[in-house]
Amino acid sequence: MARIVQKYGGTSVKDIDCIRSVANRVKESYGKGNEMIVVVSARAGVTDRLISDAKKLSAAPNSRELDVLLCVGEQETVALLSIALDAMGVRAISRLAFQIGFQTCPSHGNARIENIQGANIEKLLAEKNVIIVAGFQGISENGDLTTLGRGGSDLTALALAHRFQADRCEIYTDVNGVYTGDPKMIQNAKLIEEIDFESLLRLSFFDSKIMQDRSVAFAQKNNIPFTISSTFGNSTGTSVVEQTTPYEPYVIGITSKTSLCLVSCKSRGDIVNKVLMFFERHGVAVSFVKHRYLNDHTFFDEISLNMLDFSNLQDEFGKVFQPYLLSLYKEESLSRIDVIGTNIQAHPKASQIFDIIPQPDILRSEYGKHGLSFLIRSARYEDLLNDVHDLIF
Repeated sequence: MARIVQKYGGTSVKDIDCIRSVANRVKESYGKGNEMIVVVSARAGVTDRLISDAKKLSAAPNSRELDVLLCVGEQETVALLSIALDAMGVRAISRLAFQIGFQTCPSHGNARIENIQGANIEKLLAEKNVIIVAGFQGISENGDLTTLGRGGSDLTALALAHRFQADRCEIYTDVNGVYTGDPKMIQNAKLIEEIDFESLLRLSFFDSKIMQDRSVAFAQKNNIPFTISSTFGNSTGTSVVEQTTPYEPYVIGITSKTSLCLVSCKSRGDIVNKVLMFFERHGVAVSFVKHRYLNDHTFFDEISLNMLDFSNLQDEFGKVFQPYLLSLYKEESLSRIDVIGTNIQAHPKASQIFDIIPQPDILRSEYGKHGLSFLIRSARYEDLLNDVHDLIF
């Protein structure tokens, strides 16, 4: 008998058939005598729909009320999965954040875990219940609902595995594990059967679709090995462990982003820190920051970010910085390719990447601590991504 924490993402529970399939998986593991804690996300598309509805009512929804709204998605899923298991003859009980004392700081939208009281979880497990926990959500000391940020259900699962000393933690998604590139875009992407915390953290930092980077950092800090595999297949997936091979590869994997824009502004006075703080305050990630003094207290700044994020904030940005701005320009429909690793410039084929991506298409390129990054404009983006991957791997 083992104590197992399983986590199922939004695509794994996207409809009733998928929920029934997950229930069968849980029942199979439970039937082997295992103690089961199952964490679920909101069904695919639900969180985005709720955010969209909120923004139809307010351009900047109150963060407290937005958290209350978004927690609805996970509450729906835990109830449906518990109902499905009950119909199969499996004792199951759903639990929300407040019912297990999943305490966080009061920050909304990206709260930090402070404590997990546990309530009667041990008693329920001893009574042979499968416990279905709502991921992504917490509760502050003043009783307000909070959320753990995009991908926060992974963090819920790992935190519960740590708190209740699980023998295994299994993360289920719609792909077979971690790949050298997105298998939905890169034809020859290779499954990474074993990866260490640090390498996965680097990949997740650049591509949150792989896993929430905070979750990986938590697992690394507390040394919680786990697996990532598909809900829809029988692959053993990827094992995430403290250390793998004794050598360090040049390249771990390739990540990418689309629908980016490059915002350029000329300003009277140095406003770059104010601009960065503006986007940070709105939870928007930026990159390829370029800051240059021109003359006579005039500065030129460039920042890359998601097109939709900037579109939603453009009016407010204009009002806040209007006293300083001399000009504002944006170029849209850009993409980003990141080759993630260390000391990549020493890779024998690194220089050939610049031969693959046409120079006129490269707006920015930079070597950083974690690899080589390109901001590009190209209608052949997916072809280039595949070409870079095949060159390196």
